[in-house]
Amino acid sequence: MYFGDMKSVFLFFLITLSLSPQASAPTSHKFYLSNTTIEFNAQTSAIEITSKIFTDDLEHAIEVQSYRHHSLYPQTPEAFELVKKYIGERLSIQVGGRNVVLNFLGYSVDNDMTTLFIEGNYYDPNLVIVNNTILYDIYTDQQNITEVRWNGQSKREYFTKDKTQYQFIP
Repeated sequence: MYFGDMKSVFLFFLITLSLSPQASAPTSHKFYLSNTTIEFNAQTSAIEITSKIFTDDLEHAIEVQSYRHHSLYPQTPEAFELVKKYIGERLSIQVGGRNVVLNFLGYSVDNDMTTLFIEGNYYDPNLVIVNNTILYDIYTDQQNITEVRWNGQSKREYFTKDKTQYQFIP
């Protein structure tokens, strides 16, 4: 094989690779994971929830839901409402058979991670049912780790597309 032929093959390979859809897409991570903590805080009479999600995944989910791209940073009232709507449709809690009304307080973006802040009315935890379907509409291999904390105790569960609900019994 001539050097000129190798150069042509390499150039052809490079051009083909650069035109492939995956090469032009933003770099993505190889795993899809969120981490949600639900804290029953008797002192503040609130259920305090934080959820950490990869920013690009949340932006993609909102894009699919709203049919247009929307960056989460810098924060705008429109981005706030889109995140609130998306999370409100995918995270719910019942305590003792009562639906907890969740109030989306806001979010912060730190590099590639977005932290959501949510609060609900406090009920004495006896039977807690959590439904968490965050990002399952986008990624079939998404995992949502959810930890419920109360009175110095905690229980953690891994949610998957096939397991979106879990009952925590203190």
